[in-house]
Amino acid sequence: MNSYSPLVSVIINTYNRGFLLADALRGVEGLRYPHLEIVVVNGPSTDDTEAVLHEWHGRIKLRNCSVRNLSISRNIGIAAAAGEIVAFLDDDAAPHPEWLARLLPIYQDKMVAAVGGYTVDNTGVRYQARKTICDRYGRAHHVSDFFDERPLNRPGTPLFPSLLGTNSTFRRDALVDIGGFDHAFAYLLDETDVCLRLVDAGYRVIYEPTALVFHQFAPSHIRNSQRAARTLYPSAVSKAYFVMRHGAPRDIECAAAAISEYRRELLASNRDLEKERLIRSEHRISLDEDLEAGIAAGEALARERGTTPNADLTIEVNPEPFLRLSRPEGRLRICIVSQGWPPTTEAGIARWTAGIAAGLIGRGHAVHVVTRAEDNESIRFVDGLWFHALLPESDGIAPVVTPGIPPNISAWNRRVRREVQAIKSYGLNILSFPIWDLEGVLCLDDPDIAVVMSLHTTYALALPHKEEWLSRPLYRHFVVDRMIGAERRALLSAPMLLANSCAIVADIELAYGITIDRERVALAPHGTIDLLKGVPTPSRNANFRVLFVGRFESRKGFDLAISAAVIVLNALPNVDFHFAGGELNEEARMILDARNVGDLKDHPRVRFLGLLPRNILEQHYREAEIVLVPSRYESFGLVAIEAMAAGRPVLAIEAGGLAEVVTDGVDGRLIPDGPTVVAGIADALIELGRDRAACERLAAGARRSFETKYRMDHMLDAVESAYRQAIEIRIAGRDT
Repeated sequence: MNSYSPLVSVIINTYNRGFLLADALRGVEGLRYPHLEIVVVNGPSTDDTEAVLHEWHGRIKLRNCSVRNLSISRNIGIAAAAGEIVAFLDDDAAPHPEWLARLLPIYQDKMVAAVGGYTVDNTGVRYQARKTICDRYGRAHHVSDFFDERPLNRPGTPLFPSLLGTNSTFRRDALVDIGGFDHAFAYLLDETDVCLRLVDAGYRVIYEPTALVFHQFAPSHIRNSQRAARTLYPSAVSKAYFVMRHGAPRDIECAAAAISEYRRELLASNRDLEKERLIRSEHRISLDEDLEAGIAAGEALARERGTTPNADLTIEVNPEPFLRLSRPEGRLRICIVSQGWPPTTEAGIARWTAGIAAGLIGRGHAVHVVTRAEDNESIRFVDGLWFHALLPESDGIAPVVTPGIPPNISAWNRRVRREVQAIKSYGLNILSFPIWDLEGVLCLDDPDIAVVMSLHTTYALALPHKEEWLSRPLYRHFVVDRMIGAERRALLSAPMLLANSCAIVADIELAYGITIDRERVALAPHGTIDLLKGVPTPSRNANFRVLFVGRFESRKGFDLAISAAVIVLNALPNVDFHFAGGELNEEARMILDARNVGDLKDHPRVRFLGLLPRNILEQHYREAEIVLVPSRYESFGLVAIEAMAAGRPVLAIEAGGLAEVVTDGVDGRLIPDGPTVVAGIADALIELGRDRAACERLAAGARRSFETKYRMDHMLDAVESAYRQAIEIRIAGRDT
């Protein structure tokens, strides 16, 4: 950290954006700068902003602004600020963690009064604003990154550097010296006016390109969600006032021309919006009227105020003592890689990653998730999470290739590595990635970060259950076998392995013919949210309902489930079967036909529910009598503990991690794998269907198992400990 470390007050001016304000505050909390306080000035908000701010009570300075005027709100924030430097951040923005650290060294020059950085737009990958030079008529001129703005910092300059409000910092005493923000600027050009008055007062305004702020777009009382103006009056007042205040004293004809040009451009824009049906005719007429009225009001206000911009402006500063932002100690900065992400993908790894990410954020850690984009790449800061949606890397002709890894997987892995290098600028401690597709394998040797590979089902463990792999020898040779070889190398070289069960470690050792040093293994059984918290106690069904949850494929035991269902349906008149988590596609129908149960889809007591939204699936868990999980192999079995979280017993095959999760006779039933497995499943279901009291005893046991072993905080404790251990291992290795 630079030796110059002034106190900084970060000011957030907000109005009716509680849904974004929480993330703005979290973003400031994530700044890697120790000497800061937060000042929030709340406008006359009518949404949930007060509730959001209540969560931060005692950690921030809170002020109120009774009018919708950004300059008044900014001055209220300045008056409350005890920092030598004040930094402005919009309520729909999040700063890069190094934002202040990159800006502040420039203030060692005592004549520097303002420093701003570059602002990234709502895509997270494109700039909204970089270096901007303005003239005295309020016109912006975008210049090259290599443009040197320093020579323009002289009083009377016709062109001057102007900062964007959401990425601007100021020396507080300099703002007081010029009278703060001009209240005439309720919206637009407020910071441009301040920058010009600072330059004219002999101060300097400087850009620092590496200081980044990510700016989301959100509708407001000024613009709607399509970015069309709701009203042009405040901005028109600001424009006309600025031109007449700063430009007219130099050249009244140029000032008049600038206002006429502004009028023509907005009238044309209004016509285009109407033509494109983004606004209605009456809306266009209203905007046109706003424009004319605003210009007239701005010109009149400028005549009233005169042409000496600072003479009539004052601001009183009498802040309470500096309120240093308290932050959690031992904060980790974690990047988790997962191609899938809910709700687009509800596979086990995706749900595990989402749960881990949310839980670690709740514990005060900074978390990035790298996942696969559906269309365009983006970076967003949402619910405290830095979310990086990426596309596989390509050289424009064909995917690049990493030796020993199939091209399609190589292309994704290379893109992950490139993004991890970028995320290092956020202060990354640790990278965590799943063994499936080896998504972060190219970072295993990275000397700067600790790396953890989590163990789930691997290619070698899945192979015996993947008919499409077994029946395609070329695909198996060029893809599957290569991945198995790459997995073996990664298992032997990864600094730390995160296992969700003891079974997965033993099964991997057997499948790959290796011995894994147990000192490199951390055990973290899965946990899940409480599916009974905050919901009414479900009433039990008249019928005995069996719920299958999983993809409709052989590895998940779909064929075993439907075969057992036929037997049970014939034996019990009061049984229902619900199948969720898959679609009755061609593969699933082939399984039905192969088992001679194709007519099962039309059975009155059988429902194929398809892919369900998470909240609907959770309701089905609660309404079931028992959850059937006949997977031939699961490294753990997330479905099983979700059932337990809903207070439902589990019937599973005694294989893989499920044999570790389900305790036979306590929270469910385990059926030995083998040629009689279908009969075993059917017999157990028939027995419990006839003895509902026994089923309810298992249900009570399932709930106890969840509460004592599989709550989310249990998993988070183990994962957090593993990540800290991995960091210690990296530090020890670096020091030897």
